[in-house]
Amino acid sequence: MDHEARINNLPDKVLRHILTFLPTKEVIASSVLSKRWIDLWRSVPAFNFYDINVDNQETSFRMNELAYSFLLSANSIQSCKLDIWYNDPDVGYLGFSNVIKWINAVVERGVECIKLCIDISNDYSLKLPISILTCRTLVVLDFFGFALKDFSSISLPSLKTLRMDEIIFLNVQDFLLLLAGCPNLEYLRACYLGFFSQELPTYQVRESLTLHKLIKADLHNTFCHFPLKALLNAKHLILEINEVCRGYDEIPTFHNLTNLKLSSIKCNWNLLFQVLKQCPSLQNVELCQETITEIQHDPGNWVDPIFVPQCLSSQLKTCILWYFSDQKCEYLLATYILKNARVLKTMTIHCREDLQIDGGLYLCPKASPMCEVIIKRQPTLSSIIKRTTELRAA
Repeated sequence: MDHEARINNLPDKVLRHILTFLPTKEVIASSVLSKRWIDLWRSVPAFNFYDINVDNQETSFRMNELAYSFLLSANSIQSCKLDIWYNDPDVGYLGFSNVIKWINAVVERGVECIKLCIDISNDYSLKLPISILTCRTLVVLDFFGFALKDFSSISLPSLKTLRMDEIIFLNVQDFLLLLAGCPNLEYLRACYLGFFSQELPTYQVRESLTLHKLIKADLHNTFCHFPLKALLNAKHLILEINEVCRGYDEIPTFHNLTNLKLSSIKCNWNLLFQVLKQCPSLQNVELCQETITEIQHDPGNWVDPIFVPQCLSSQLKTCILWYFSDQKCEYLLATYILKNARVLKTMTIHCREDLQIDGGLYLCPKASPMCEVIIKRQPTLSSIIKRTTELRAA
């Protein structure tokens, strides 16, 4: 039996599922395969235009024709993925007006997943279609490079996953109001956000934000006054430690937190250990370069903290130190963890391949007899160029 016969023997339900992974253009084109496929595309619950470069008005017009042909035939759409790059701004702004109509149409058809990236010559001021923010069926929302403004109400009662990258808000309060409209959120990624105003949100908005069902949040490179109490039930967090206390007096206790990454940050020793103290169940921690190299301005004045955080003494299993640069303060932190982490299994240190780390870490007394120190060396740019040159010469 040939491949065509095998495919045709599959049930319609299976064929429709396969077609949901294809661009809408190819889904419509499948109608020419055989009589069996003539109308099958009309019931595919996915609307996909991705990895598309639009150079001129003709290309935009053809794409628009395809989109409306599909939308006029579809009664139900579960997934919408749009990744479109307009190389001509004039064509792009006209094309985006049609994109808004497409999105309004999929919202009306009960869409559950929207992934949206529209690029018009690197213009990040495109306004997100407001219909998305009141879509009661939406479960996953993933968007990149939009401005979120001029909205009066947000209601996303079914939303569980929200990913935002390079999004511009008028102010921090609007960002918090968006989250407040997602009461069932489980995963949040909000990275590289921009704000026209850094004015503190009102006390009422800040204190009322609760994300009880949130399990995982990634807030790196999001410099704003974020109420950490909203993240209390999370198990996985990525944070900027210099933002942890910004504008707030206390760090809440994260009883459920097991995985924490403190990323690209500058702070003092006290703040780092204050964070660890508030994470009693922490099992895995990652500290990036600036966390360590800027933590201690005078390594000679280092004194081991009197209080060893509970997570460090009885819970921590893995520790990763990124971009280790051979400064004394880094050794002090690494050895302190090794001497106090009684159930630690691995400490992994990422450093440049030309860095000669002495044997101090290997010989350092370890509270955990099972702990292994692993050094992972990363190639430098100069070494890559050298190797490339040698390979070409050979």
